[in-house]
Amino acid sequence: MRSVRLLGLLVTALFLPACPIGLFGDGDTDGDDDDDDSNGANGFISATDGASAGWTGDTGGSWDSGDQPTTTGIEMTGADNEPEAGCPCAEGTELVYVLSDVGSLWSFDPKSGSFSFIADIHCGGLTETYSMGVSRKGRAWIQYWDGDLYTVDLNDASDPVECKDPGFVPDNPMFPQFGMAFVANSLNDPCDKLYAHSGISPDLQGPDVGALGVIDPQTLKLSTIAGIDYAWGELTGTGTGRLFAFQGSSPALLTEYDKATGDIIDVLPLPGLQSESAFAFAWWGGDFYLFTSTGDFVTNSEVWHLDFDNSDDSDQALTLLTQAPIRIVGAGVSTCAPPLPM
Repeated sequence: MRSVRLLGLLVTALFLPACPIGLFGDGDTDGDDDDDDSNGANGFISATDGASAGWTGDTGGSWDSGDQPTTTGIEMTGADNEPEAGCPCAEGTELVYVLSDVGSLWSFDPKSGSFSFIADIHCGGLTETYSMGVSRKGRAWIQYWDGDLYTVDLNDASDPVECKDPGFVPDNPMFPQFGMAFVANSLNDPCDKLYAHSGISPDLQGPDVGALGVIDPQTLKLSTIAGIDYAWGELTGTGTGRLFAFQGSSPALLTEYDKATGDIIDVLPLPGLQSESAFAFAWWGGDFYLFTSTGDFVTNSEVWHLDFDNSDDSDQALTLLTQAPIRIVGAGVSTCAPPLPM
């Protein structure tokens, strides 16, 4: 979920065909705890051997930021460091939330296909946004191109919206920027953590060139889970503990990872898809919603729907829904969103 600038990189976003295409299998799913590797998404093409990605790089990319000074002068607070028993859902956690390349925050209602403006977000005077995740506490975690993270309350009615600095320090070379998503611990444990996918270069592919990581929302400690073969991608997660990545090019891939080990559970090649300009995606209600921008840098995003659970009896078609009023670089959905029947 990011915007890509021409800073020596040709950055691309998802470009999807303009007509319904049956992508997956028969859509049969189960509801097992997703920590079980056997709970793959039916219809995916299984990984060759299911082995771990085998991170062999430097594992010293974790740190305890508890004593780090704030990096912007914004009050160092706003991390989800006061968990409530059972991790209940706050208001403003039931929709998909999207972020523009210039820092405007909107909600997207998958049922109606409509967008609603929430606020303009300029934390620390920054405007060039990169990615976003949304927690169960109704906080949007926003990353800018400098790699730092800030939080805003989705229910904050003030103008301007108050930005908070949770104290994250972007000093891991595997995660200069990163795609991100909150994922529940398991089907039976709704408490969530923020997961990260390397954002190094869209052209960098090969053994262990990228990494998956996890950020503890209480301590802001970034830990590397495993090396992966893609140094550019976005994440989305579910309330049952599943982690999905949209990554790669020629073809692009939709990959499900074991969030604890980085093992590939399933992967779907998507021949013909190109990354260009800006992209974001999110899971909601059993389906995927993809936001893509093509052409020049001022093109607003198109909204695509993938009937992943086949609830529309569409043979898991991919269809164009509408055009967004903004160019979307981040999409966040909390683990409080409607449950996934899989």
